[in-house]
Amino acid sequence: MRGSLTSTFLALAACNLCWRDVEVPCHEPFETTVVRIVDGDTLEIDPPITMEDGSEVDRVRLLCINTPETHGTPACYGEEASAWMVERLEGVSVTLYFAEDCTDTYQRALAYVKDGPSLVNIELAELGYALPIDEWFADQPCCEEVVAAVDQARTDEVGGWAACAGYPWTE
Repeated sequence: MRGSLTSTFLALAACNLCWRDVEVPCHEPFETTVVRIVDGDTLEIDPPITMEDGSEVDRVRLLCINTPETHGTPACYGEEASAWMVERLEGVSVTLYFAEDCTDTYQRALAYVKDGPSLVNIELAELGYALPIDEWFADQPCCEEVVAAVDQARTDEVGGWAACAGYPWTE
């Protein structure tokens, strides 16, 4: 167990700076408050972010991770991931850090969510609430750290890795 705690600490230390590897972020870091959790990897903020084109965006999709679904057909551990996010972030002031693309096809901001010294994207992976999302974000900073955190959570059978079967998780 001690080895996994050490590797987790080292991964956190590295990832707390990983978003700085973005050569040209689409937006400066933005301080805001989380007003509602949509699900484990999407949240609503106030004030909204004003984008370069003048549009305002009040939904944020966390980069590099995917949590189990809670809408439509719920997936194993989706409710737990969402509940953790509500307890962890609802009403909390956070700083958003961006990569090169600011929004996705659903007009949600794409960001790393930082609360004090913690990068929430990594926390979700470490605690077994999230999987890496390689299809869209594999080349983004911090995604390697997410993969390492997920691998450690899987090895330690933390969160969804203990409660659910298969990959991705199924009932």
